[in-house]
Amino acid sequence: MAATQSGCFGIDLGGTKLAAASADTDGSLLHELVEPTDPRGGVHVAEQLVSAVRRLAGMDGSPPVPVRAVCIGVPGVVDPGSQRISQIPHIRGFDGMDVAGFISERLGTRVELHNDVNLAMLGEHALGGAAGLQHAAFLSLGTGAGLGLLLNGRLYTGATGAAGEIADLPQEGLRDGSPVTFETEVRSQAIMDRYRLAGGTGAATVRELFARANDGDRIASEVLDETARRIAQAIVTLQAVLDLQRVVLGGSIGVRPELVSRVERAIPELTTRPIPVVPSELGDRAGLRGALWAASLARTSVS
Repeated sequence: MAATQSGCFGIDLGGTKLAAASADTDGSLLHELVEPTDPRGGVHVAEQLVSAVRRLAGMDGSPPVPVRAVCIGVPGVVDPGSQRISQIPHIRGFDGMDVAGFISERLGTRVELHNDVNLAMLGEHALGGAAGLQHAAFLSLGTGAGLGLLLNGRLYTGATGAAGEIADLPQEGLRDGSPVTFETEVRSQAIMDRYRLAGGTGAATVRELFARANDGDRIASEVLDETARRIAQAIVTLQAVLDLQRVVLGGSIGVRPELVSRVERAIPELTTRPIPVVPSELGDRAGLRGALWAASLARTSVS
């Protein structure tokens, strides 16, 4: 029997790009759309999210599918009780706004908000590198750093939704009078800054730096070694506290095999406890697939 539309919709909202999709009853992607995030923020982005769901619901030309569950990943902290968003600098006007209530009222259905990296963790648990596991982490590395935690087979978000905000993990020292954090040491800008300070001149972007390292550029290779060491330190800290089965690396930097292999080599130098580290199997679609999975779970719970 052919699968039918389920009325489940997932959205991965970023500061510059919005990706949305609908799924059938088997969880397979049905329709997708990608578009720039409205730079005006606030209610304009909320209306854009409503519009995306409505368009997806009627994309095949037949009568619109009933919208039964919507899950949206956002680049900020989501309070699990109130669903209010905080620490979301890339989308102005969302901090404190009742985004879930706004969208739910217009669509007439249940709407759930989650941190985008948490949903990427859920996506990898359902379909990727953490499938079948009960205790895992998804560490996203790119323009910033984020962490999603899976404990006892469920997303762990903490008392206020801020569990996994690994970007703030303190590092040694101060820079320009401010504390050095994990994010300021491993994000793409930090990698390029380290390369230039070491005298590197052949790469203008992180992508080019990886290429230079692969071609034997000593400075580029040493910069990646140092970045991997700092990432390994964070992973070892997580393992000491949480006893994880696996850490999945994602994001534009985290999925690079050159970095994953360096992290794997650095970990045994810091601990005797093995910690499997793997690249994301879903890549930049992990958050979207996690949003669809969460929407399907929400639909089932209210059916």
